[in-house]
Amino acid sequence: MKSLIFKKHLNLKFIIRMVNWHLSYYFLGRGTPITAGVYINDVCNYHCIMCDIRMKESPVIYPREAQERDIDALSNMGVIYYSISGGEPTLVKDLPERLAYASKKLPYVHLVTNGSTMTADLAKRLGATGIQEISISLDGLESFHNQMRGVSNAFEKAWKAINLLQIHAPKVDVVVNSILTPYNLDSLRGLRKKLEDTFPKIYSKYLPLTYHELFLNAEKNTFFLEGEVPSSVEEIKEFIEEAILDPKVVNSAQFLHRAVNFFNGSKDVLPEQKKCTYPYYSIQFDASGRPTPCLTGCSPQNVKTDAGLKNYIQSSSYKGLQKKLESCEKCRGSMML
Repeated sequence: MKSLIFKKHLNLKFIIRMVNWHLSYYFLGRGTPITAGVYINDVCNYHCIMCDIRMKESPVIYPREAQERDIDALSNMGVIYYSISGGEPTLVKDLPERLAYASKKLPYVHLVTNGSTMTADLAKRLGATGIQEISISLDGLESFHNQMRGVSNAFEKAWKAINLLQIHAPKVDVVVNSILTPYNLDSLRGLRKKLEDTFPKIYSKYLPLTYHELFLNAEKNTFFLEGEVPSSVEEIKEFIEEAILDPKVVNSAQFLHRAVNFFNGSKDVLPEQKKCTYPYYSIQFDASGRPTPCLTGCSPQNVKTDAGLKNYIQSSSYKGLQKKLESCEKCRGSMML
């Protein structure tokens, strides 16, 4: 994803912020967020094989006033990248207004959606928000994608969403997010060809399927499709080498090379990094709007930000969490990098 940001949105302010962060972290052992991840709600209208987030009668939604206050604080602290996902974020009725507020305050705003609720009107409203990027989930061609998402017309809806965004939100970069498994290499190749033929401006990003606490499925540890023959690690490696050479694939070469280790069963895909740096450059918000350096490594249930988000991030308790998370190993064997 860095390649897309660097290609189109690199500027002096961005460079200065990154230089200052590196100086602060590597010389002083401190770091304030440069990226923010928002899980804006806790419901989804799909039934994905790899995720157990579902619809429920009383969804939790990040309160809008609190979100705007937090955006103000993040802007003041120099956050560059702000990503909203869920759940399924387009189920939040005032999502376009929230995105518009964020895009006025922050340099790069990103939305992740399955595309299921996209209409011409919503595409126009999203295009008018000023955000930089929308990711649409598509895991391969029609049969595989529908199987993975548990909805018979999921591919049709996602393809329609891409088309509507191209027409009504032409200034927004659209990236197709695809899970990468040993079962969909040919389907992904077919999808990439279909995208090139129909939407040549569309980018792709590959995400090796990882069972993880954020998807409520951490107790699972292997992915298996009955009746299907998985590709070998060598075949996966060949696919990854193709992806690295594709200018429309926005993953970094470093990330994709790590994926080979992941599919080879490595318990530590980043062995040279002796401690986790994530809590020093990122912040995450759960569906209630509670902040934490990492939702995987620590629970935000007891977080109190009465004095404001900025004061909380600068507090000794927050810095203590950052220090504690250095030794967290929950993501070591996954691709949640």
